[in-house]
Amino acid sequence: MAMGGFYDRLKASRADGGSPEGEELETCVENTVAALLSSETDARRPGMLLGKIQSGKTRAFLGIIASAFDNGFDVAVVLTKGTKTLAQQTVNRISKEYRVFREAEELAVFDIMNVPNLTDWEIDGHKLIFVAKKETNNMRRLVRLFAETHTRLRSKRVLIVDDEADFASIRFTKKKGSNDIEQGRIADRIDELRRELSNPAVLQVTATPYSLYLQPDEYETTPGQNFTFEPKRPAFTQLVPIHGGYVGGDEYFGEHEEDAPEFYLWHPVSDDELTALKKEDRRRVRADEALCSPRTAALRHALVTFVTAAAIRRLQQKTDGSPPKRYSMIVHVETARASHAWQHTVTKEIVNGMAAAARANDPVFDEIVQRSIDDLARSVSAGGYSMPERADLISDVRDAFVKGGVVTERVNSDNDVQALLDENAELRLRTPFNVFIGGQILDRGITVPNLLGFFYGRSPKKMQQDTVLQHARMYGARPRPDLAVSRFYTTPSNFGTLKRIHEFDAALRHAFLTGAHDRGVAFVMKDDSNRVVPCAPSKILVSNIVALRPNGALVPFGFQTKAKTDLTRIAATVTKLVPSDAVDTHAPIQITCEQAVAILSAIEPSFNFEDGYLFDWEAARAAIEYYSKVASPPETRGACWLFAQTGRTISRRRTGGRYSDAPLSYQERAAFRSLPGSLPILALLQQEGREEDGWRGSPFWWPVLVAPARSVPSIFATSVHESDAPDEEDLD
Repeated sequence: MAMGGFYDRLKASRADGGSPEGEELETCVENTVAALLSSETDARRPGMLLGKIQSGKTRAFLGIIASAFDNGFDVAVVLTKGTKTLAQQTVNRISKEYRVFREAEELAVFDIMNVPNLTDWEIDGHKLIFVAKKETNNMRRLVRLFAETHTRLRSKRVLIVDDEADFASIRFTKKKGSNDIEQGRIADRIDELRRELSNPAVLQVTATPYSLYLQPDEYETTPGQNFTFEPKRPAFTQLVPIHGGYVGGDEYFGEHEEDAPEFYLWHPVSDDELTALKKEDRRRVRADEALCSPRTAALRHALVTFVTAAAIRRLQQKTDGSPPKRYSMIVHVETARASHAWQHTVTKEIVNGMAAAARANDPVFDEIVQRSIDDLARSVSAGGYSMPERADLISDVRDAFVKGGVVTERVNSDNDVQALLDENAELRLRTPFNVFIGGQILDRGITVPNLLGFFYGRSPKKMQQDTVLQHARMYGARPRPDLAVSRFYTTPSNFGTLKRIHEFDAALRHAFLTGAHDRGVAFVMKDDSNRVVPCAPSKILVSNIVALRPNGALVPFGFQTKAKTDLTRIAATVTKLVPSDAVDTHAPIQITCEQAVAILSAIEPSFNFEDGYLFDWEAARAAIEYYSKVASPPETRGACWLFAQTGRTISRRRTGGRYSDAPLSYQERAAFRSLPGSLPILALLQQEGREEDGWRGSPFWWPVLVAPARSVPSIFATSVHESDAPDEEDLD
């Protein structure tokens, strides 16, 4: 494969700008272009560039386009999510990165809605890039450009880069009153474009590829049908490397101890508070209670902690001799604009209340700020950083509120966003303390610089998994000192669902890194008629999902035990089911799958879960049966490892107030990796349940299900239903 020219100069330009390419990204670019070229005999099969949320996918595919131009491609079509904002952001980014080529009259970049009547000089003497948002008029004009306006372009070697490829590019519905399947309008237009071109290559780019991997290799044709759905399942997958400064799901949802700043990222929000914020109700949230109402306690703490966190970073930067930065926070609770207006009102009331309290020297101001300082000091210390003097910090926070430094903006339409963008098509930070309140416009693609706070209130367990993962605007390149003062606010239920989604996403990436499976993940759905069946819908619309990586664990936590009389009865049942030679032997024994499921079912009634904390018992039973009866080798099929230990005295809550969630020690988990075969492990840890440890004074069994170390990453769903997200094609 030839290298030189466009990509070499792009790398040089990036290095001159202080952002050198890096060996891993170069390899990613070269391997992707090589794969696209080697697939010429089957050019209608797309490739996949798989990255993490806000991890540099755009940088990667711009490098791929430059390298493709060095290797025989003449035209690139970049499809963006269907918003004017993201389309403009993409045009600006491409024009800026490719400035050296444009100035040398070697390349031209066009928004498809503003393409002039191209001359032969432009068509034959330039590499051409057309940017089109995935919206009906844009897509119709794009197809017309190749099919009618400039038919000579049809014979050119064209690379179609479908950014956010799971968004609008794939959608199938059943016709009413018929079994016929039809595509969405955007998917139809993309297929039409592919058919118009003589030799296209397609590169899908996304961080949420689930629906694409679950497509068939080919679509069956219906008699009398005059068109064919073009293949959408990736023929190959190339991973975008994760750079050293990336902060993502591992930081927010991984397992961290109290000596790590990541431990302090999440702050729980009550369901009652989210309800109060979703629609205007002055009976629940009164303006004169802005600084004391329990209905807005988490939002109030989030806002003040964000301002305090930004003040900490700015004081640290002044101490280091570097210019102080401006920072941002997102409030993303609902999609309805009326909700945004209400949340903006409540936010302003809190900000104004803090300003008034500061001017009046009201002790409540210092009390609220001191709580935020105490909160942040723990994570700053855990990160090994220095806290500014408390008096200096309180003074800066006071100035921020009194002098109007805390600015709030609603972001819920393209018009709003366009007015808020800076020259880089990112949200403009007007002051050091910027709070953005919005909905779906913040879901994908829009860059929110220097984010320190994210107040999240959507209900992801009722939405598409790929949509929910795109809500994670707190992911991206973040300096470690910023991470030490960052905070994420959501309900325990939402946090648990997002954690499971992260586990699934991590399982998918792990599978591609290890070559574990053709599709990367075993998708398994539980229903009432058949406990374990393969699940391959066009979209994963799960109401509750559970993901397991090799040696990963499912652990119930956030519960209190039932009364002593109930636990005594349950313990008697469990004792009959657990073989005596399994208890306190410090080594697992094999039992049947049916025994393991029965033990888990017997333990299930032991717990009352606190609000927002759940455990999917059905998915855990499905996981045991899947690993035991489906995924294991024939010679061990139907068995399960059982590990049972007594005399444990774990506290109900950890230091700092979090619920304990690790009854199984790290050493025990590590020992399970050496077990022969690939069977699931059911670990039972009998707790003394002492009152001084926060329990109810009676022993109980705490179960942990551990996936086999030699397994395919798997996702389990206990039910599926229609998404409550809007039709992607209707977003503009």
